[in-house]
Amino acid sequence: MSAVPGGLSPVEAGSLLELLRRRRVCRRFSPHPVDERRLRMVLEAGCWASSASNNRIHRLLLVRDRRRIDLVRAVSPGMLGLPTALVVICTDLDAAARAQVRVDRDTTTWIDVGTTAMNMMVEAEALGLGTCPTTSFSRGGVRAVLELPPPAVPEFILQVGWPAGTEPPAGAGAPALASRRLRAFVYVERYGTPLV
Repeated sequence: MSAVPGGLSPVEAGSLLELLRRRRVCRRFSPHPVDERRLRMVLEAGCWASSASNNRIHRLLLVRDRRRIDLVRAVSPGMLGLPTALVVICTDLDAAARAQVRVDRDTTTWIDVGTTAMNMMVEAEALGLGTCPTTSFSRGGVRAVLELPPPAVPEFILQVGWPAGTEPPAGAGAPALASRRLRAFVYVERYGTPLV
């Protein structure tokens, strides 16, 4: 296999296709929490998704607090599982205004939400994690229970966790410091609290 620019080995196309084929929606999760390193890898994959005109108007909110997850679940009929983490994809209306994106008219913003979610789902599968997309939820309810500020509009919720019956591998290792991209686009527990 030849190297790509920068000396990195290319991903084997057959391996990637096999990963895509085996990925399934997970609706039953283990109670074991996902380690920080793996969560950061999933979030990083979301941050590298395509973005129309590279506007980057979406932000990711990582929620691991059990009480907050339960509150989101109470206003989300589409959330059937009991994951140990949620990633809420939000449109940031302030970022949209700065980029002159008309979210009421520009349908590419929905494509960006979808590519962000799919990147995270594929990376989670590669890490042995289960995910379940959630689009059936009360926007107002999620805004209230997560105390989202007015510019943050919840668009999509990704449930993340170990599939039921899975034992997490031991020794996940300490996560590296958050990349600049993670610090710019990811919040933890509260919208506006950056990942460090």
